[in-house]
Amino acid sequence: MWAEQLGKQLGRPTRSLAGWLNMAKKQMMELIASKKVTLHHCDVAAMPLRDSTVDRVFHCNCYYFWPDLRKGAAEIHRVMKPGALMVTTLRLSRVATIAAKGVMPGENWRPEAYMAALRDSGFTDVRMEDKQDRNITFQAIFATAFK
Repeated sequence: MWAEQLGKQLGRPTRSLAGWLNMAKKQMMELIASKKVTLHHCDVAAMPLRDSTVDRVFHCNCYYFWPDLRKGAAEIHRVMKPGALMVTTLRLSRVATIAAKGVMPGENWRPEAYMAALRDSGFTDVRMEDKQDRNITFQAIFATAFK
């Protein structure tokens, strides 16, 4: 549903969650086949994973759509092994533009809100850094699971 609303706000179609998942599966086919990567399409606040079993978490362009940042961050922390690294990436300038159009709920889009939720959930070394790839500047938020 949010993809349709976002598409209307931007004046162009956007991918559904299933579309993003299919794209990720294609791009990571070899890593998935070798069991080095597992993709999950589930509620971030209720993941079907055992405690302290995940080595690393990477998510992109999603935390600002979660209804409750603290529940999502706490659940990610629950499934991560002690010392495991979580990384999320975003293009803050684009996110801010979309947020100004009223597509995202409340203030969840702000990196500071997510970083506070990560700290409150037991993550340490929470920081945001500017990165660049192919002349595109983006932001990466890093956090380490402390247990």
